[in-house]
Amino acid sequence: MRELTGFTDIRKVDAQATRYLPGHFLTAHDDDGSPTGQIRRVAYVLSLSERWHPDWGGLLNFYDGDSGQIQDTFVPAYNTLSLFTTPQYHAVSTVAPYAPLPRLSITGWLRAD
Repeated sequence: MRELTGFTDIRKVDAQATRYLPGHFLTAHDDDGSPTGQIRRVAYVLSLSERWHPDWGGLLNFYDGDSGQIQDTFVPAYNTLSLFTTPQYHAVSTVAPYAPLPRLSITGWLRAD
């Protein structure tokens, strides 16, 4: 991961399992770990939901810091690893009430602390 990201000071990785059911979401935030003393270089999402459809929500949206407009969106795709540098404003959109499956993933950070 050091070679892939270009951050040669990465020393550890955090991981957590996430399960978004209908109605679940994650509000906009930037993953700045400074309040806890963490030095987060890169965030990651390993998507584990098979056959996810964009209409079901649960999209990873990235925001322009100045305007608050969505700049990019990642749709969960099975067995896909998404990486992005931190801090960066992003959110997970609400999973639709008619989504037939939970949005599953392993998420975390590559850290330099």
